[in-house]
Amino acid sequence: MFTDQQIIERIEDAQTRTPFCEQCGEPTAIAERDQSLWLQCTSLAHRRSRLQSLIRLDFATLHTQRPVIELCTAA
Repeated sequence: MFTDQQIIERIEDAQTRTPFCEQCGEPTAIAERDQSLWLQCTSLAHRRSRLQSLIRLDFATLHTQRPVIELCTAA
């Protein structure tokens, strides 16, 4: 289990190391997903249609998205 300070430090470290997506240059942000905090490209929140993504060769798997910390649920 992490303290609040450790969680904040991990978030700040992740955002400092990768402030922009390595694929498209959009800013990155912290998002909660699957009981974890993830650093991900902000463009993933407003995805294009599949046809537009295919034409631009813009696939979600290439955009920055990585886990920062796993959250524990209270028992």
